[in-house]
Amino acid sequence: MDQTISSPELAYLSPTTRERAIMLAQELITTHQLTPPEAIRTAILQAKNWAVKSINRSVWKKLKQVDSEGL
Repeated sequence: MDQTISSPELAYLSPTTRERAIMLAQELITTHQLTPPEAIRTAILQAKNWAVKSINRSVWKKLKQVDSEGL
């Protein structure tokens, strides 16, 4: 893709979440014909939700492991 995606909001994301947001934004631009600012905004929200779910899942697994070790 020739367009570079940049936004000040991307600087505040973790590297993994930022990478995911950029990938999603590029996909939104090509498939849904969104403008870059709209695509970035939507992609950042989706990437943040993905990151929270990922963290919650790993915390849940760790708590479950600690629970099973305690029994």
